[in-house]
Amino acid sequence: MQSTRTPIDERLRNWARESEHGQDLADAVKVEQAWRRLNPIHKELLRMMYVWGANREVICRRLKIPRRPITVLELKLVAAKAAIEKILNE
Repeated sequence: MQSTRTPIDERLRNWARESEHGQDLADAVKVEQAWRRLNPIHKELLRMMYVWGANREVICRRLKIPRRPITVLELKLVAAKAAIEKILNE
């Protein structure tokens, strides 16, 4: 998806690794609490992308997101990241 990592990417990766020796357990807990407050589509998208490591085809098929153009998935991912970031910044 995105070639450069943002701070929210790092936090989401830490959250995904939390069960496998997350680097910052306290932050992973905060991200988990914020994740629980997201709407279902954003929750599933972030879980599939970061925790499951699912590829684009699987994500699009399971969430019924059009596979083409790829920007549709990218925009949904940006929206999900923005939503969790907003909750984390409250």
